[in-house]
Amino acid sequence: MIDKKRILRYVVLSAMLLFIMALLSQTIGLSAGGFDSDEILTQFFFYIGPGIAFLLGILLLFVAGIIITKDDVKYGYDSLAFADQGEKPAFSLFKDFTSLQILILSIIFFSILGILTFSIKQESFTGLRMLEQQFTIVGSVLFSSTLIPISENLGASFLIALSLFGLRFYARKKNLSSANFTGFAYFIILLVGIYGVANHSLRYSGSDIALWTVFLFWAFGAVMTLITGSFIPFLVMHATNNLFIDLGRFFSNENLFIYFGIYVFILIVIYALLYKGRYFGSTKIQ
Repeated sequence: MIDKKRILRYVVLSAMLLFIMALLSQTIGLSAGGFDSDEILTQFFFYIGPGIAFLLGILLLFVAGIIITKDDVKYGYDSLAFADQGEKPAFSLFKDFTSLQILILSIIFFSILGILTFSIKQESFTGLRMLEQQFTIVGSVLFSSTLIPISENLGASFLIALSLFGLRFYARKKNLSSANFTGFAYFIILLVGIYGVANHSLRYSGSDIALWTVFLFWAFGAVMTLITGSFIPFLVMHATNNLFIDLGRFFSNENLFIYFGIYVFILIVIYALLYKGRYFGSTKIQ
């Protein structure tokens, strides 16, 4: 049976990613004068093309999963860990979460973690490059926190989706147990860590410590993706990392603490108002 709600989650999430990665980034680049720089224009095309291709690949796998699905729950209804919260190999408790809940909670958590981490060590372990000064503060921050993390994370997500698709096909063919399927699925963490290192080997080729940190960053992102079954937490972690690095060029640590303290407080209030009487999922507090 086709799950219309799951299809809607995929369509809405894909549309939002395209809006932010393509339309918003392009608008910022043109209106803020960033594309006057050949380097920034090249960077835009370098990320936008693969990003759209990776998203298309995920959607093709999603359609293929619908066509060949056996409607079983043993391996999680063909979850690709994209907009499949709570479906195997994810933890089932995340079935009670909406995408908006996951987004808000991820922003709150990684904003707090980001400001604490940034105050200790100002370093980025992603593809972020500092943009030239013809960008305004807002333009620079939005450009580096939208295009790059979405494009790179879509690559990791496509790798996860393809691996789960292939593993589920193999599991059905060999009639693996649900536990064995889940166990094998978490080996994908290593693949994503290696993918992260491969993408950043040029930038950090002179430091083994930095490359190990890159591996851990991307591996941890894969852990969150597989545990939740959602693309959102890893994207928020990546975007927050870029955001703090870029903001550090314009504001002192003290100001960042103040601004993000207010920002996080507002988000907590919004979350409490939206989900009054609920805890982290949709289950009512008894």
